[in-house]
Amino acid sequence: MRRLTIKNGLLLFLLLGIGFPLGAQETWNLNECIDYALQNNLDQYDLKLGEEAAKIDQLQSKLNLLPSVSASSSAGLNFGRSVDPSTNDIVNTELFNNSNSLNSSLTLFRGFIQQNQIAYSRFRREAAQWETINNQDDLAFKILMAYYDVTYYNGLIEIAKEQLRLSEINLKKTEALIETGLKARTDLAEIQATYEKEKLNLIQSENKKQEARLRLGQLMNLPAGELTQMQIEAEEPELVSSMLLANDSLFASFVTQSPFVKMAEARLQASAKEAAVVRGQFFPTVQLNASISTGYYETYRDDNGKTIAFKTQLDNNMSQYVGASISIPVFAKNQIRSQYRKAKLAEEQAQIQVDRYRQTVYYELLNNSRELQALFREFVQTGKQVEADDLAFQVAQRKYDEGLIDVIELLAVKNRLGEAQSNRLLASLQWAIKARVVDFYKGVRFWEE
Repeated sequence: MRRLTIKNGLLLFLLLGIGFPLGAQETWNLNECIDYALQNNLDQYDLKLGEEAAKIDQLQSKLNLLPSVSASSSAGLNFGRSVDPSTNDIVNTELFNNSNSLNSSLTLFRGFIQQNQIAYSRFRREAAQWETINNQDDLAFKILMAYYDVTYYNGLIEIAKEQLRLSEINLKKTEALIETGLKARTDLAEIQATYEKEKLNLIQSENKKQEARLRLGQLMNLPAGELTQMQIEAEEPELVSSMLLANDSLFASFVTQSPFVKMAEARLQASAKEAAVVRGQFFPTVQLNASISTGYYETYRDDNGKTIAFKTQLDNNMSQYVGASISIPVFAKNQIRSQYRKAKLAEEQAQIQVDRYRQTVYYELLNNSRELQALFREFVQTGKQVEADDLAFQVAQRKYDEGLIDVIELLAVKNRLGEAQSNRLLASLQWAIKARVVDFYKGVRFWEE
């Protein structure tokens, strides 16, 4: 055998790398899917940007308390007729001049508008933060449901394969019994038709699985190259949860930590401060102003007729100013009053939104708790039904083999078993999801465990 050289080995490595992408994760569990989505989901990223913008607004509202400072400098050359700044005479000579100034103003009182703007921006930032957290919670449960959709169709595929396997066995048995004259060819036709239908069921389940997998990948914002290879771990849902019914004490404890409600409460507080900002426009504005200025003029000359030096002129022409101003709103076509009334209406709407959010959370909590109880009973009952239908199918299979029942009865029992298995799978997944929801109301964020 020819010896493998380093060059050939490297070529083989590259070929394998092309055929099998390196570094791409193919098998995902639930928490890995959620962690990836929280880092890469586009809606989540968009909310993070909004949170950063709110942070900038809050900082700017604080910086607005500082005095404003501006500086200016100008220089020019006059041609033709102009005013001599030293004598105020009209001259017809070329003149050069330069002026410089530094100005500052500080708002001493403005109806507490700036302080309320700081509070407003703080509550807006808090609302943005709670909105991001609330979206994380929503995204986690969207991933949970999409993940269990894939799990559900995985289970349906296995059930369909088992149904198909049983049909294949009965198809061969029936063919053998027909040859011995114990069965009619109509039985074979019935089983063949069922067999083809079950092939279609398998294909449909596989298609539904791919659709659910694509939906999961979209929520995660998984790159197309990894999406085509994505597989989830085949794990049984956890069916452990407190069956304690929701009550007002659970609601009261959840409301205090619900990002959904806290977001609305922060927006309500921001609306109150926004109204206070508008109300501040009714009050006078008091400002402190200061400035310093100087300049250079080519026509400024000494007793000998020489132009005074640039630095000397800057010192000699220096002037300072300190003053205060007050602006009193007298009449603004009722605009401020109208703005204030609209701001108060917006505050009332924000309060209604808080009450609506609390009501939504309360009834969702009660309904999810009720559904958890119902799904538990469904899961228990579907388990009993699967056991009974499995036993019934075994009996029917023996009777059919012995010629005691026809193929129609056998297929009816077999189909009932497949339906019972599907119902049990669905009930177990629904219960697992609902248990996570109810646990979430108790403060359990399962994806952070």
